[in-house]
Amino acid sequence: MRPRPIVHIGVHKTATSWFQQHCYPHVRSHRVIDRIAVRRAFLGPTAFGFEPAAARAALGLDEDDALPALICEEDLSGVLHNGGLTSALIAKEVAMRLAATIPDAQIVILVREQAGLAAACYQQYLREGGTYGPRRYLFPGDYRHLTKERPFKTPRFEVSQFAHAGLVGWYDALFGRENVHVFAYEAFARDRERFLDSFRSALGLEVAPLPPSPRVNASYGRGLIPLARVLNGFTERSVADKRTLVHIPYWYPVRKRLLEGLATMPLFGRPPSPAALFGGDAVAWLRGTFAADNARLAARMGVDLAALGYALAAPPAPKPQRHPLLAALRN
Repeated sequence: MRPRPIVHIGVHKTATSWFQQHCYPHVRSHRVIDRIAVRRAFLGPTAFGFEPAAARAALGLDEDDALPALICEEDLSGVLHNGGLTSALIAKEVAMRLAATIPDAQIVILVREQAGLAAACYQQYLREGGTYGPRRYLFPGDYRHLTKERPFKTPRFEVSQFAHAGLVGWYDALFGRENVHVFAYEAFARDRERFLDSFRSALGLEVAPLPPSPRVNASYGRGLIPLARVLNGFTERSVADKRTLVHIPYWYPVRKRLLEGLATMPLFGRPPSPAALFGGDAVAWLRGTFAADNARLAARMGVDLAALGYALAAPPAPKPQRHPLLAALRN
């Protein structure tokens, strides 16, 4: 049977960059579609200006004798640091655009345990120029002035985008459950070769032998995080929820290369755990908040997610609160 198109939508911080750089370029059964073209086709058109036929033409999906398309773009599942808007609206709209454009596609979704995912997202925030501390990043509404608290007014991180079962269920409804392949990032991290064997088999991928590959987007060590926050204060790029002391032109790529080099040095220690980064109370709140969602996800996937570190029956925990005086003075 002719292989079918594949659309890998992420989510963010689930090794999508590794697949883009070190796996999919070696696929023989499909042709990889350029990510910029994908973003223009599905994220560029206005709300009422999207045309499935135009998207198919722009991506060359109807070319005769061409291999089926392989699309891998994590922004299709939402833009990470605009989560308050994206998790509620954009991800849902993009799914409908994909269904209208490539109805025969196989969908690939990787999920990740929420506390580890939050820590990885904060690391990405630093990599993209963020300046705020971990608690400020995780709970922005507790720090912002009331006039800027609403996420539709200013982009920010929003933890509700970690409810994976809703995203998976929406794609199930649009494409059919049998066409939506959901994998756990933790299985990939624990045993890459075993994971890839199952991954290729499920999707009908033909992949050439993969050469050794380095880790992509290595996390900053505990000692490097404060330095990164300081260096990021001299560029406006590229996240909106930050403070800029002064914008130095061209400093953004320079400090990126500098931090990437420093991240390889043992001098700065190991990356902090979620509890060390956010606090044990925040991790308990995350685990309790998403336990029911994870239980639904485990049933849908048929996978023992608890064995992979997911909370499926954690008791609810109170949301961490700032001191009342500090909360009153937020700005």
